[in-house]
Amino acid sequence: DSEPVSTLEEATEIVDHYRARWVIEEYFKALKTGCAFEKRQLTSFDGLVRALALFVPMAWKLLTLRHLSRGAQRRPAHAVFDHEQLLLLRALLESRRAVLPEKPTVRDAMLGIARLGGHIRNNGDPGWQVLGRGLLKFCDAEIGWRLARRSDQS
Repeated sequence: DSEPVSTLEEATEIVDHYRARWVIEEYFKALKTGCAFEKRQLTSFDGLVRALALFVPMAWKLLTLRHLSRGAQRRPAHAVFDHEQLLLLRALLESRRAVLPEKPTVRDAMLGIARLGGHIRNNGDPGWQVLGRGLLKFCDAEIGWRLARRSDQS
């Protein structure tokens, strides 16, 4: 549909709405493909709501990783992950004979997460599936990591 436009401000607002549409589309790809939401085959409303409660933040993290890693500006990984998470990512990658740079960017972290999901760097940028698998493995490892670190500090 077309929108009536009579001022520059109205035109700018409509263009901004269309720009946002692509981010929204990517978010739903992260949710559907990266989190494999549709493959869960949930049949009850309660099951769907519970799954969404888990996958909505995960899809947001996937979208954030991909979006911030693609920009020309090389943002530090601390924009997406805290210090403990970066320590864990470094340890997980070292166990796979990979290295996270000393001062990683968001792109370095995203590629590290993708590697956990089985991404091969020569294949170009990772897609939603491999990023989703990697983030899920990372989140599972983070639970044990934080519990172990807490017991070490006691």
